[in-house]
Amino acid sequence: MYKLHLYTKTTLTAFLATLAFTLGISSYAYAGWFDKISSLWGQTVETTQNVYAENWSILPGNIRLCVAKELKGWINSNVIPRFATKAPRISVIVEAHGSGTLVDAMNAGNTMRCDILITGSDVAAMRWNGYNIRNRTSVAYSPTVWVGDKEKLDAARAYLKKAAGDRLTCNDLVEVSKKRRYSRIKAGGRGRLMVEMTTSNSGQSMYTSCVYSIADALDPQEVESKLNQEPAVEDKVRAFFKGVTFRQNSTTTLTIKPRGQFMHPNGISYKHLAIATYESFLPQLDKEFTKQGKVMEVIYPRISILNNFPAVRITTTGKNGKATEAFIKYMMSEEAQRGLLRFGFRPANPKVNYSGEHIAKYFNNNIEVGDAPASQQMLRDMWGIVSDEPKAKAVRF
Repeated sequence: MYKLHLYTKTTLTAFLATLAFTLGISSYAYAGWFDKISSLWGQTVETTQNVYAENWSILPGNIRLCVAKELKGWINSNVIPRFATKAPRISVIVEAHGSGTLVDAMNAGNTMRCDILITGSDVAAMRWNGYNIRNRTSVAYSPTVWVGDKEKLDAARAYLKKAAGDRLTCNDLVEVSKKRRYSRIKAGGRGRLMVEMTTSNSGQSMYTSCVYSIADALDPQEVESKLNQEPAVEDKVRAFFKGVTFRQNSTTTLTIKPRGQFMHPNGISYKHLAIATYESFLPQLDKEFTKQGKVMEVIYPRISILNNFPAVRITTTGKNGKATEAFIKYMMSEEAQRGLLRFGFRPANPKVNYSGEHIAKYFNNNIEVGDAPASQQMLRDMWGIVSDEPKAKAVRF
């Protein structure tokens, strides 16, 4: 019998409700007590927003902030300069790296000397042996999505005998990618049909989202149940992972750098049917597709695991402990959170209303969100489904 190592569902459920409230997602599964969870989250935000009532001007400290590089622009151009006007005696040094690099450094004994750690998601953070989901503050949101050329994806639908506009599943994408060349699904088509996700946080998040979507499950308990009751579920997960390209270790490189080949000299998406990337890249990608006379299509997995960029205070005592507390409080303020929109991220503070912003058109709120695995063992079990594939070893625990 397939067995996932399960922990308290209360923690998981509260996590999902927080995400749903933050994103304005309707949640049929949480009617009744959902308002209570929302209220508790609102009280938390109220606490973090008393930033102007606290006298930070005399608070000393030196913070080494280790942050997922996706948030580097927001941190350097928005958060730190404004925080400095409120806490001029606190210095902040930024170490921006991929989530995997940050986690490896923590597991090696905090070799970067981080006072605050921000990875891309709970999924990435779970690889850190000292991670406790109860001690984190989610500072931004960005789902992992599939992105590709609409013409190619429409040809994929036709090849699969799907109706125009039908959602393509994770397995649909890899089924079409087996044809390898675009001309094999559409006469005159040029290029290839690679489906690719990274070994970094975005790819690990997409893998988990695809497992949940294939199993039609909202949490690890349901995944375990489906794996035990329906052997075909495990076969589909294996088929998906076997068919996807899984070798690039940087989402930024895969998405917008020449080496990633999505930005191919022969045209964007020339070699790909779809790539898994952050929703935050959509405005930039949309401009590139339009510039080349193409239409970008975005596919959200049927059930998504969100990248929530969890912040953890490593230093919690002494003068630097007070400084890290102040910095995280400021990151959650409306002033700081509004700056996320410029970089394509959804604010974690639900008081930031972005409905009238241009960026809002790239945020699909009609998505179903699943609970991320709540422990390293649960995540390890999730990857255990495909452990016989050599490329799965790229995810280190």
